[in-house]
Amino acid sequence: MKHKLISIALITILLFMLLGNSLGCTGPTTTNYTLTMASTAGGAVTPAVGAHTYAAATVVNLTATADSGYRFVNWTATAGTFGNATAASTTYTMPSQNATVTAHFALGVLIANVPDTSWSGATNPNNYCAPLAMVNVLGYWDEVMGNSSAYNVTAWKVPSDLNTVANYVGWFMDTNNPPNPARGNGPHAGTYAKDITPGNLDYVLWDTAHLFGYPGEPGAIPPGKVSHVWTGANDYATGFPFIKAEIDYGRPLVVCFQWWNLGAGINVTDPQSGKTISAFQWGPPIDHSSYPPEEWNMDSGEDCIGHAVTCVGYILNWDPDGSGGPLPSGNWTIVHDTWATTPENIAVLWPGPWNSSHAVLPP
Repeated sequence: MKHKLISIALITILLFMLLGNSLGCTGPTTTNYTLTMASTAGGAVTPAVGAHTYAAATVVNLTATADSGYRFVNWTATAGTFGNATAASTTYTMPSQNATVTAHFALGVLIANVPDTSWSGATNPNNYCAPLAMVNVLGYWDEVMGNSSAYNVTAWKVPSDLNTVANYVGWFMDTNNPPNPARGNGPHAGTYAKDITPGNLDYVLWDTAHLFGYPGEPGAIPPGKVSHVWTGANDYATGFPFIKAEIDYGRPLVVCFQWWNLGAGINVTDPQSGKTISAFQWGPPIDHSSYPPEEWNMDSGEDCIGHAVTCVGYILNWDPDGSGGPLPSGNWTIVHDTWATTPENIAVLWPGPWNSSHAVLPP
């Protein structure tokens, strides 16, 4: 009997030991996960780039700080949630798994997919810079954005032939200089700045009910050409704020300079679009061009048009080659030139020899 009681006591002790291990005060086990912070070129992040450890459901404060010339775009993550993915300072809730959070930066502001039409030498020699710069705007609204108020304003779709469109636009701008000038060019073989916006608006409106009505008009309306009523604005005084506002609205525009002479430059890649931005120094004034045959008069005001380009973006407070390089810091415009031999996205320091800006848009 005594041995039996001892056995029961031993069994009881073992049961208490087992229950003690299972019901002890050790608490729940916490599982941590790895948050990897990353960033494109153009800025820094907090927490710093690299691996960090957090428990699931932890709220992490994020901050993105853009470098000079760049802007923050958004946050992306392989898992987890943001308070606001487009805010530079926001929160991130850690998921129950490893995750990567990336901050995305862009070099300035660049409107994507604006055409870059260049004078090929095989089309009408009157296809000068101003109509070529403007057809990039027409093609953008019609063929890229599919704007209903720009439908078939270019008319040539398969394939798009903006050089041909520029021949017609040039006539309305008086670039082609018909026998009885429709605008103000007189013997000047080119385009006056004051003719750019009204000439384009007349081309956009052009249909059988709205013929231009001057001798020498360019024949029949192109097949498929649709008439629209657009608005426009010319700027001869405001300068960069006018350009910035148009780009911020997502509207490419035509910008004119008194001369176009580019010196040495460098290439920088926009981390957001992957596009190459080619920053150039301004060279000294020149008053001629031989190919295509633009005549530049070096005057100021509405008569002058040294060279017209399509403005597609801008960069604020940017030093392309860093401190000590030959390219200075400042505000830069990004443009599509009309020369076939120049890069697609050219950045030039503001203001340079700026003369005027010309905005048009469908309603």
